[in-house]
Amino acid sequence: MATLSDEELAYFSDVFSPEQSDNSADNVLTKHSLSVATEIPQILSHILGNAKLTLLAEISYYRLWFPLQLKQDEFGQFTPELGTPEVVDMRGVERSWRIDDLKNVKVMDNETSKFVEVLSLSSSGITIKVPKELDTQSQRHTQLILPNGNHVELEFEPVRTENGIMAAKISAEGESRQILRQFLFNQHKAKYSHLYEDVNR
Repeated sequence: MATLSDEELAYFSDVFSPEQSDNSADNVLTKHSLSVATEIPQILSHILGNAKLTLLAEISYYRLWFPLQLKQDEFGQFTPELGTPEVVDMRGVERSWRIDDLKNVKVMDNETSKFVEVLSLSSSGITIKVPKELDTQSQRHTQLILPNGNHVELEFEPVRTENGIMAAKISAEGESRQILRQFLFNQHKAKYSHLYEDVNR
């Protein structure tokens, strides 16, 4: 667990002080909150990578975990630098948000160079239509191809296959992880744009 200096605590206390809540407006779809976390939940540690500090924004049923770095300038002033957030769905079992109405997203198996259709995607998992010739047991190296042409290198570990559909765990490192997280965050903002209308950017 990281410890903040007095100056860092004072900075966040000033910048992220909570607003007065309106108890009469108890609609979960419009509630937002912001907090700083120095401890990352276990289920997110491998997805967020080496982040030591995070900014947590709660929007409706979703938690947005922003990797956060503090940069100190030559005058000793702290400036927060936010990374792309990991979106966590809090309904039911807490898990990375999954999109299941994808268009023009494919996976290419590095060994066979075959393309397969992606049915759903999150930062930690994927479901695909399985061609008969694809090995459904072994861990594989694959490339996720996004609509803008970006390629994301993935480690792909099959979990189960049923009725021609495979669910698998995925992991991405470095730049690939950032590209995947940015794509998912953009998709979340587009799908739930009404939730972001009242959030200061």
